[in-house]
Amino acid sequence: MAFPFKRILVPVDFDQNSLKALEIAAKIAQQNDGTVFVLHIVPVDMDVSGMPQYVDLIKRQENADREKLNAIVAEHIAGVNVEILDEMGPPAEVITEVAAKLPVDLIALVTHGRRGLARLVEGSIAEKVLRNAPCPVLAVRQ
Repeated sequence: MAFPFKRILVPVDFDQNSLKALEIAAKIAQQNDGTVFVLHIVPVDMDVSGMPQYVDLIKRQENADREKLNAIVAEHIAGVNVEILDEMGPPAEVITEVAAKLPVDLIALVTHGRRGLARLVEGSIAEKVLRNAPCPVLAVRQ
């Protein structure tokens, strides 16, 4: 972990709210001559490597997601070093694993602010990342 934050991981789920965290991360990276790692996760809870029909479907989805990510980066980030990452798995686990593997100095993510039953059923990815992250986490409210 280093300050100033030069290596910033931003999970993006194509929701307008996640773009707010991306824009904040870009400003931080620009001020510190850093890099933003834009991460999109295909939320898969089981190993599909042995199931060809699912592997093909997921590969097509990853290609479509990469096109969307390229468009988002072109529209929302200018003058910043960017790397686009695609991963599969449970989102909170993937975010913390990627953050440790790269390693990054900061994770910037949006919190959807779920409460009550929705939070109980869906859980809070931001909360799980905050608990397990190997670096500081900037949680941006929607």
